[in-house]
Amino acid sequence: MLKQYFPPTQSALKAPTVCGLALTALSLLLSGCQGGGQVGGQSHDGAEPGKKGAEAVQVGAAIKGRAPGSQGLTPNNYVLEKADESGHTSATSDTKIGTAGGVAFTPRFIPVTDQTAQRIELKTDLVKERDLVLPLHLTGHVEPDIGGETDVSVRITGRVTRIDVRPGDKVVKGQLLAMIDSREVAELEGEMVEAKSKLDIAQAHANRERQVYEEQIARPKALLDEKARVAHAKVKLDLALSEFHRVDDLYREKIAAGKDYVAAKANVAEAKVEMEQAQTGMQREQHLYDDRVLMKKDYQLALAEVTREKQHLNTIIRRLEFIGADRKLTSEVLATGDINGLARIVAPVDGVLNRYEFSVGELVHPEQSMFKLTDLSYVQVYADLPEIDLQRVKLGDVAKIKVPSYPNAVFEGTISLIAQRVHVETRSVPIRARLANADGKLKPNMYAELDLRGTAKHCLSCPIAAVQEYEGNKIVFVKKSGGYEARLVKVGAYAVQYVEIVSGVQGGEEVATQGSLMLKTELSNHR
Repeated sequence: MLKQYFPPTQSALKAPTVCGLALTALSLLLSGCQGGGQVGGQSHDGAEPGKKGAEAVQVGAAIKGRAPGSQGLTPNNYVLEKADESGHTSATSDTKIGTAGGVAFTPRFIPVTDQTAQRIELKTDLVKERDLVLPLHLTGHVEPDIGGETDVSVRITGRVTRIDVRPGDKVVKGQLLAMIDSREVAELEGEMVEAKSKLDIAQAHANRERQVYEEQIARPKALLDEKARVAHAKVKLDLALSEFHRVDDLYREKIAAGKDYVAAKANVAEAKVEMEQAQTGMQREQHLYDDRVLMKKDYQLALAEVTREKQHLNTIIRRLEFIGADRKLTSEVLATGDINGLARIVAPVDGVLNRYEFSVGELVHPEQSMFKLTDLSYVQVYADLPEIDLQRVKLGDVAKIKVPSYPNAVFEGTISLIAQRVHVETRSVPIRARLANADGKLKPNMYAELDLRGTAKHCLSCPIAAVQEYEGNKIVFVKKSGGYEARLVKVGAYAVQYVEIVSGVQGGEEVATQGSLMLKTELSNHR
């Protein structure tokens, strides 16, 4: 068993000189060489005496090179003891604070003067409660944004007559991709021409009804004229009757001549005829005036027929546009009546043409994808978040993303989706980070690494620089009077500059940060 011998009390430590300690080490070395010496009492592991003597060669290494009169090691010193196969060491259980790899770590003090601390620029920081923003590292892959990939297909069956694009071309919304010749388009164009003819007929009928109606609106004046004519005829009839009665009386008295009597009687008959004619005209105009509402109804029915035919025509035109008929070509068909049966295939969105799998003359169907467009102006990075870290991520969190293709570039996105279910086997939750990709560097299926800032954790912590790796353990150097104490610690989560301290040191203690590596070297040289 390897261990360093230290006097058990302070008074015992001050007594021996450097020479005395050297003699002690020499005697132990000699006893080890003779094969029968033991260090610090009897052996607990039953190993050969020669082996124990070989291990004792290292005794006294901690005092090597110290000047006479120096303080040396104190009862507070830490020693590193190698445990035997059964796990026993000579250190008491109340001084050990941990083991790793079969090595028990117990307190040891490293003297450091103020001059030495200044020379090696030794600095310290407090162990205290801090809000640590814990980074979270995930791996994933790049995919197009939702809606970023579009399959372009036809809505009708037709034969390809032309193709206007090639793979890799950038296209904009509404750009012509191809043309097809379709029987369905031709049939609709025939219906459109027929509907246009019916609309023209309905419009002509409405025009006639409008003319009649406008004439009826002028009827009140004619009615007034006829009424005036009746009144004039009545006056004339009254005068004729009065004259006839006067002449009749004179004729009876043999005063008036017979011809006067006949003339007066003829005037009465003429006045009656005029009166009847005037009354007939007035009645006719009155009837026409009363029927003006019916004339308006006929005109309104004619207008309704025009509206119906116009809607039917517009419906056919919209159907043609929906299946891809060009508006300009549709107008030409309406004007000339010549049916062409052509439909256009246009880009529904902006993007890059990835592929098409047809050629001119080929028959295409609605269920067939003709073109595939990809818009990579925005992409998403898919990753799996461990269930245990779910509380550390929320929607809108910033994600720093790197890809192997651009090792020096950092892309920034935000968390756009956190799935609502945990994967049964992986115990992870799918998440997505959405980010801009204006320069198109990020491609689908690229490997990506995500660094999330995560949420803050309030805990006891110290600077990462204060923690050193020693014999498989994490240690810090706690500031004490006259030096530093190497102490085993258990650490938790790492933040950018600080690390969580689970155990080993208390809040308010100072630990070495800058220069802690020098203290570790000193500890290694004197173990």
